[in-house]
Amino acid sequence: MATTTLTLHEERRRNFIQNGDLWKVVLFITAPLAVYALFNYLYGFFDIFLVSHYIGTDQVASVMFIDDIKATIMAIGGGIAAGGTVFIARHYGAGDYEEARRHAGATLVLAVGLSVTIALLGMAFAQPLLKLLNAPDAIITEGLGYYLLQMASTVLIAFNAVYMGTERAKGNTKMILILNIAAMIVKIGLSALFVLALGLGTTYVALATLLAQGMLSALAFFVVFSRKNSIGVRLEDLTIRKRYALPILLLSLPVIAGRFLFSFGRVIVNSLATRYGLTALAAFGIAMRLGGGPGAIASIFEETTVSVASQNLGGKKLKRAFQTYGIANLYAILIAFTGMILLVLSIDAVIPWFTTEANPELVSLITQIFRYEKFSMISSSTIAIVAALFVSFKNTKVTFILNTIRVFALRVPFLILFLALDIGPVALGYAMFISNTTTAVIALVMIAVHYHKVRTFGYLDMRM
Repeated sequence: MATTTLTLHEERRRNFIQNGDLWKVVLFITAPLAVYALFNYLYGFFDIFLVSHYIGTDQVASVMFIDDIKATIMAIGGGIAAGGTVFIARHYGAGDYEEARRHAGATLVLAVGLSVTIALLGMAFAQPLLKLLNAPDAIITEGLGYYLLQMASTVLIAFNAVYMGTERAKGNTKMILILNIAAMIVKIGLSALFVLALGLGTTYVALATLLAQGMLSALAFFVVFSRKNSIGVRLEDLTIRKRYALPILLLSLPVIAGRFLFSFGRVIVNSLATRYGLTALAAFGIAMRLGGGPGAIASIFEETTVSVASQNLGGKKLKRAFQTYGIANLYAILIAFTGMILLVLSIDAVIPWFTTEANPELVSLITQIFRYEKFSMISSSTIAIVAALFVSFKNTKVTFILNTIRVFALRVPFLILFLALDIGPVALGYAMFISNTTTAVIALVMIAVHYHKVRTFGYLDMRM
């Protein structure tokens, strides 16, 4: 087998990640991902704008409800991609490109195979599942087409997640940005065409997502299987060999379980929120998305932490891995705090983009819930980055533990309590604030304990 060699540009990038100024490294890797996260938020924002202004409030609630179910399904493929990225980055950082390639192939087969299976089951049992989750009849009848197309899109998203994971493992985030911007332009253009020009409904908003993700998959396919790619996948790598698949699966399972439980917890919260009515459900979803832009940019440092810390651990640079976490978390907090302040100052101008003056009840509820939800921009990014460092150390159980505490020990029980006490829809904001803030504190304690343990006993054959 021919030995893989890197191009001069790629070798310089790899050396920069392992030896360059970490403040610059984290920004270099994150900047394209942050632009991607912002664009991703904006096209989600555009969807809600279209639905709320040109289709209706009930349909906004339907979109919010179904999107959280979709996120639950996406946890499968995304979790596999996250686990696989750790192995790919470790081997890439150590200079073992053949092993990195084989792990990429196994990750792809696992992620896509599981996503296809889950998506087909979700589509086959669509109506029973929606009824089980307490979806109102309006969501089941009017949102079924939207639901089915979003389920289909999860398969493409799984493939794209593996592609992006392999590129992040190499630190090549510019390619991710370029391809995703192309997909987002297609998505926004198609959504505008279907809703504004043709007057079509939410099903066609989902169709725009499916087509845009399909285009991204087609472009990513050529990169993933390119012979010019230093860890490009070959046909012989697309097998479920125990040596590669089992470690990836074992590492990914806690990530999958954690993400699944977190997303499913949001579905449960939505189910409980329906007791306040569809207007309250729509307000809750909009309040969470108001901080989505700054929150998404802050949380994207999670991806950087996994990639950079894993590469440095592969290169036997233990102290540098911890420094990556500290720098990434500081950047994230600064961005989230700045975004929160800007949103608070401009909230009256922003809310009308998500609703209309004809529904003052919706505007009032959004304002009440956002008063407490705004703090999640800081707490959620902190939780994500702490979990990311543990993932780079192959301790993925922390993701599961934090999300279980966040949703099932705090958020759901407190919301049930508030419902029993007959507190109004603002209770949704209370529950989010309590669960996110408490979990962030627990996460910081866990990272401090982990740092002390590694500093005292070392990690594998590395010492601080």
